[in-house]
Amino acid sequence: MTSTISTASSKVDLSVLYLGKDKPLEHKIRRYLGSRINLYLAAEDYETAIALYKQHAIDTIVADTAFLRGMPNCAIHQFRHLNDNVNIILLNENHDIISSPFELPCLAQQQCPLKPVSFDKLSDLVMAGHNQSDENNIVNITSSAFFHSSVAMTISSHDNKIIAVNHAFTQITGFQEHEILGKNPRILSSGKHDKQFYEDMWAALSHDKKWNGEIWNKRKNGELFLEWITINAITNSAGDITHYCSIFADITERKAAEEAICRLTYNDPLTELPNRRAFMERLEEHLSHSKADQSLFAILFLDLDNFKDINDTLGHNIGDAVIKETALRLKTCIREDDLIARLGGDEFTVCLTNLNTADDASTVAQKLLDAMTSPFILEEERLYFSFSIGIALFPEHGESTQELLKHADQAMYHAKFSGRNKFSFFDLSMEQNALTKTEIVKHLRNSIGSEQFSIHYQPIVNLKTGFIDKAESLLRWTHPELGNITPDEFIPIAEDIGLICELGSWVFRQSASQVKAWQEKYIDSFQVSINISPKQFQNESCDLEEWTDFLSQQALSNTAISLEITEGVMMNEGPMTEQRLNMLKHAGIEISLDDFGTGYSSLAYLKKLNVDYLKIDRTFIQNIHLNLDDQAMCEAIVVMAHKLNIRVIAEGVENEAQLNFLKSIGCDYAQGYWFSKPVPSKDFELLLEKDGASIH
Repeated sequence: MTSTISTASSKVDLSVLYLGKDKPLEHKIRRYLGSRINLYLAAEDYETAIALYKQHAIDTIVADTAFLRGMPNCAIHQFRHLNDNVNIILLNENHDIISSPFELPCLAQQQCPLKPVSFDKLSDLVMAGHNQSDENNIVNITSSAFFHSSVAMTISSHDNKIIAVNHAFTQITGFQEHEILGKNPRILSSGKHDKQFYEDMWAALSHDKKWNGEIWNKRKNGELFLEWITINAITNSAGDITHYCSIFADITERKAAEEAICRLTYNDPLTELPNRRAFMERLEEHLSHSKADQSLFAILFLDLDNFKDINDTLGHNIGDAVIKETALRLKTCIREDDLIARLGGDEFTVCLTNLNTADDASTVAQKLLDAMTSPFILEEERLYFSFSIGIALFPEHGESTQELLKHADQAMYHAKFSGRNKFSFFDLSMEQNALTKTEIVKHLRNSIGSEQFSIHYQPIVNLKTGFIDKAESLLRWTHPELGNITPDEFIPIAEDIGLICELGSWVFRQSASQVKAWQEKYIDSFQVSINISPKQFQNESCDLEEWTDFLSQQALSNTAISLEITEGVMMNEGPMTEQRLNMLKHAGIEISLDDFGTGYSSLAYLKKLNVDYLKIDRTFIQNIHLNLDDQAMCEAIVVMAHKLNIRVIAEGVENEAQLNFLKSIGCDYAQGYWFSKPVPSKDFELLLEKDGASIH
């Protein structure tokens, strides 16, 4: 603990206490002030400062804000409590002068945009502040940091009459200074908070001299806004409240964005049901409770039968309407304590809690099947749908969420392959795969590379030029005995049995050869995007470097190919995944993040993964021309992506209104039935020629 004292004959009978550890600065201040005042003191710590302050009649405190940050909370107010009339001058790290008798919310330089002041100016402030009243101090603050602060601030009298506002206040509320001075802050009241809310706030101010929280208030024009506000009660040396200082910021837009992201994270945008992430979190919680009390519960895995045919024949609008209506019907079949979620596509899950016997699960499963028997009336079409349902019981069929879901999924496939429109309980025999799955496995091994497999292409249109610049490559399998087998059926099997690498390489080579032909025939910069399974990143036998070698052999630019990854890749991110993504990026191959916003929260990963394209999932597009929330969400995604130098592709565009809105918000590309469904390469060439692509 150290202190220094300097006295001199002076024209002004003033005493100054300097607080700080900056020796050079302190020497300069002493040199400037020592000859002008009666008493000059300096202290390097809080205890010494208080002792000197109590011992001497201090008129002015000059404090280094860097020093104050190391002092106890509200230390500066201890001085004012001892002498309510003390003049306080604060110096920030750049020795700018800040003057405030209040809570000192503006210690950060960026919140106090004051120009550097000379030491002569400091001397003037000391002299001028000698006999200032509290009201004069308020004038000082309003003319400096208070007035210029970027956050809204008000000062009210002890009887809660507004006596000062700053420019930020008028900008946020719409009230000009002359309209608000002398008014009670309740003039901003929105009416959304009850009497108890304000009573609690005033009780906190009375007891703690401080309150902060969220408040809905009202602008001059009647518009409501949400603010985060801090209110400080300012007291004199006797402990009486003399003023209230309020600081607030308009957080309406931020709150709306947070809620939108929360919906994106935990809710399926099409059905408004919980999504996969929400379901898994809830299931983990329920599993813990059930393990503790040994209660029985069931997981039901539901998959619509032949749903893909609806999308392919009637379009995605009808398909989405079916999904939404299905969700409504399912919700009527379960209790309030049960949980229903949409995992994605046409897959739903239900968790039935606190069951007495397995028969209870059978009863609900049959109820779910019965709910689908009445026709769906959609655009004057009478459509009929059914479910295949798999059931897994805790603890009989598994003691982890992953195990229970897996077994419920296997039971669902058993129900589907056993004729559909039924439910099946899991049993151990299903671990060996259903008969039909075995057949698919057998034929899959012998069919890769044969004429049974083909590639269809869906155009991706540049919204700035209106031309087809890209295409998405989509694998199709037509078996002579089993018929059309959807990717949803055979891709998971290929992953399970280790054929995904061979199948993926075949798709890559076929697509690369095709894009080379189209570049030579039509557009030099044409690009084809290829879907890549998460398993291809995780499987060491998948040689992705072979792909870049193949591009070199074909004399193709690596940018001719874009690889579409799903959010599942990110959720299973490991060293190998990150390494392979970086390898592909360094090789020049572009990366697209597919189905953005479904199933998981992708926002946290965009900073980590250097993607080139972001594909907005079609569930956000379907009602974009009608739904303001969807419009706001899509526009936010486009703005965010462009800030990150990511181009945006909108999926599922099916009408002109959707297209026009996407153009208006600056979306880069679009694909969907409005342009074309996926077609074979020969038909795709007709689209290119119709589009006006020049032939070399």
